[in-house]
Amino acid sequence: MELAYQKQNKEKFARYLFRRKIIFIIAFVGYVSAYLVRNNFKLMSSTIMATNGWDKADIAFLLSCLTISYGLAKFYMGALGDRVSLRKLFSISLGASALIAIMIGFFNTSITTLAILLVLCGVVQGALAPASQAMLANYYSNRSRGAAIAGWNISQNAGSALLPLIIVALTSMGLVVPETGNILMAFLVPGILVLLVAYLCWRYGGDSPESEGLDSLRTMYGDAGESNVATEEEREGLSYWQLIWKYVFTNPQLLLVAAVNVALYFLRFGIADWMPIYLNEVGNLSNTQAQLAVSVLEWVAIPGSLVFAWLASKYPNKMAKIGALGLFAMVGFVFLYEKLVSDGVTNYPFFLVICGILGALIYGPQLIVNILTIDFVPLNVAGTAIGFVGLTAYLIGNMGSNWLMPILADQFGWFWSYTVVAFLSAFAAVGYLVLSKTEEKVKVV
Repeated sequence: MELAYQKQNKEKFARYLFRRKIIFIIAFVGYVSAYLVRNNFKLMSSTIMATNGWDKADIAFLLSCLTISYGLAKFYMGALGDRVSLRKLFSISLGASALIAIMIGFFNTSITTLAILLVLCGVVQGALAPASQAMLANYYSNRSRGAAIAGWNISQNAGSALLPLIIVALTSMGLVVPETGNILMAFLVPGILVLLVAYLCWRYGGDSPESEGLDSLRTMYGDAGESNVATEEEREGLSYWQLIWKYVFTNPQLLLVAAVNVALYFLRFGIADWMPIYLNEVGNLSNTQAQLAVSVLEWVAIPGSLVFAWLASKYPNKMAKIGALGLFAMVGFVFLYEKLVSDGVTNYPFFLVICGILGALIYGPQLIVNILTIDFVPLNVAGTAIGFVGLTAYLIGNMGSNWLMPILADQFGWFWSYTVVAFLSAFAAVGYLVLSKTEEKVKVV
């Protein structure tokens, strides 16, 4: 089907392939930029706390304003993306995020003001992941969609790593001086940069090939254009809300994907967020050694995710099985990590290697969630599905790790905290194995 179409429509197909590349660049760079105006408060929170004479509870409250509003917004902003222009939603939300970050730089002496700004930041940021992933889903066929989503997933690691480097550079130039409370440029410079990126997203982003006078994925690729979870006749016979009810809220496969993602978010934040305290208290490592371990975990996640992106390209309808293998391996590495720390980390270089492997096995299998979410729903409700899966992950997985990890550690010891992490890794692996059969059925390549 694809070869016949290419021969008959060479010029149009070439224009589609060019636009597909542009859409990936926009989605990737745009989401990298999202992190440049999302984590500014978190990185500068210690200075803001000291300057205003606040305590840790105040900062925890403010961070929760961002986390909760962001988690909720992923769902309803994702649903909005199914009804409006993805290009406009993405670029406007990104620009609004930049403006809010700049405002935080100017107005950070009032808890009430900061709470309002961080809630607003979470709301507009909630549109960015669903909108950018939906753009990719609309332009990439079954064979290439998994690799595109997997490649896009690295943008969150790149953005998380880039913002601290920008702030370090501004500090070295004397434009940011935390000791005196002079931190405006840590918000203003990234904000202005992201405003420029938002304009490029508005100018060059897209909604779908059809909106640009090109043919649909199914016309170009046949059954391999998009997942076969619903025929065109089935979709046309249902209203938008009926589609959401059938293919999102009561879709067994998507509900299992959401459950797997909850487990993976607990795994991710349970390890990464509690690593500094755990390594200090139990491993007797210095703050510098603990921070280096966290950095290694995040940086190795990038090449680790690239490996999974390559596997997604090579085995486009077998990603669930690959994710399961990675998560079964994760069970063993979680217990090895706990053992090394509880014994006092006598071989620090080897310990850093283990931290790097943890990073690869956290983020690699997690990107598969994004691939399966899009595979298991019709494209016209992809944004809602992405938002729903993200909502459950943040409100149950992330918040659960924030509360359950320290409670278990205080009551029974850190070993049992990480036993729960290992159990959830095994649960997610089994979930992927169950989903692998459906993946091969709906994703013709």
